Amino acid sequence: MEMIQELLDCLAEMDFNGFDEDFVNELLDNRDIEDFDGEWSRVYREIESRKNPSVYTEASEEEQQDIRRQAFMTVEEHVPGELSEYVSDDFGLIYDSFVLGYRDAWLDKLIAAYRSKNIPAGELHE
Repeated sequence: MEMIQELLDCLAEMDFNGFDEDFVNELLDNRDIEDFDGEWSRVYREIESRKNPSVYTEASEEEQQDIRRQAFMTVEEHVPGELSEYVSDDFGLIYDSFVLGYRDAWLDKLIAAYRSKNIPAGELHE
């Protein structure tokens, strides 16, 4: 998928130099606030409810796992720890939305953050 590769490229080009422990902790805290976590969870539930074997195959699951692994390894190389898992989850969510043809305004903002070479957190803006 071209869009996923573009987002993986943006992630790889991200400047991780300022990602010290305090910055990462603040970023993680901002992902736990309702504006972010509530929306992330809502989109996740909607996507999960649309999955069925006719549209989301074993091949889809394998491709999703590969994309998640790539995203995880990219972040883990620069910022070992919990942030890698969150980014991996984001990429799984984005991939699943493409496979299922799911569109959502908040998800568009999540994608836009990665396109802007930022890790999304807090209240997202386009």
